[in-house]
Amino acid sequence: MSTDGFFRGGGGGGALGAGDAISVTVIEPTSGGLFTGISSASAGGEGSKIVTLPDIQIDGGGMIVFPFVGRVKAAGKTPTQLGLEIESKLKENAVQPQVLVRLSANLANRVVVGGDVKSPGEFDITPAGETLLQLVTRAGGPAARPSDTVVSLTRGSTTRSVRLHALLQSPSSDIRVQKGDFINVSTVARTYLMLGASGTSAEFPLPAEPLSLAGALGRAGGLNDARADAKGIFVLRYEPRAIADQLAPGGPGGGAFVPVVYQFDMGSAGGFFLTDRFNLRQKDIVYLSNAGSVELSKMLDLFRMTVSPVLTGATIAKTGQTFGQ
Repeated sequence: MSTDGFFRGGGGGGALGAGDAISVTVIEPTSGGLFTGISSASAGGEGSKIVTLPDIQIDGGGMIVFPFVGRVKAAGKTPTQLGLEIESKLKENAVQPQVLVRLSANLANRVVVGGDVKSPGEFDITPAGETLLQLVTRAGGPAARPSDTVVSLTRGSTTRSVRLHALLQSPSSDIRVQKGDFINVSTVARTYLMLGASGTSAEFPLPAEPLSLAGALGRAGGLNDARADAKGIFVLRYEPRAIADQLAPGGPGGGAFVPVVYQFDMGSAGGFFLTDRFNLRQKDIVYLSNAGSVELSKMLDLFRMTVSPVLTGATIAKTGQTFGQ
C-alpha cells in the first residue's frame, strides 16, 4: 500500500468538518470589553474575563454562527486557524481578544473498521494522524492469527489489501488513514496442498515463518517407500510474469501470472539440499509421483479386472466338463 501513490498521503484529523462540534473560549484581558456583563470567570488580572460559549456545531455547509461576528467558514480549518480568524474579526469590537477553539465532538474525521475484528465500529482520527495498524489495534485486533488475516483499505473507489503479518514485519510500510476510509479485516487462511505418494495427502496450513519443501514433506510423513518416485517431486505454482520470463524466455503468453511446474530429484544428494532451500507459498500444490513399478502394477491390476470375467467363465466351463466326465 505504501508504494502506491494514491495511499501515500493521508494525515491526521486536524481539519474541522461538517458535523463537528467545537468549544470556543474568549479571553478579554481588560474590563469594559465586548463580553463585559456576560457570565464569565476571572482570568487573574483585574477586570479580565474568560467566557466559554456553549458548544457550536458546524453545519452541513461547513459554517458556524459566532456572536458579534456572524457566519464564519469552519470546515477545512484547524481549531487554531479558526480561532485566529474569529480573533481577527472580534478585534473590531472586543478589547484585545484572545480566542481558543477546541474540538469537543469529532464527527467529520472518522473511519470505519469492520470484518473479523473483536470490536468493529467507527473511530475518530485525532490530529496526530492514526495509521492502519493503530486503527486495527483500536478495533480490538484481528480474530485470527496475523498470517491468516488480510487488511483491506478502501478510499473512494480504490481498494488495496495486505496481509497483517507482512505489515507487522515492516512497520515502515504502515500508512496513515484519512477521514472516510473503510478498513475491512478478513480471515483468509494460507494453505498448501500435498497430493500423490506422500504419507498424508491433504491441505495443510502454511505457517507464518518460511516453510521449505523438505519441511513440508516431513510434515506430511515423507515419501511413501512403497509407492513414491524420489525423482518425481513436483511443485505447481503461479509465478509473476517477470519470474516466468526469467525461467523460460519466450514462454506462453497470458496474464500477469503464469503457471510454472518445478521438478525435484531426491534421488541425489543435491536434490535434498534444493528442497531445503525452496520455500513454499500460499496455494502451492506439491505432487509426489508414483514409481514406475507402481504404475506397472496398476496397469496389471487394470488388466486383471478386464480379463477376470473371461477367465472365470473359462474356468467354470472347464470344471463342468470335468464333472460331466
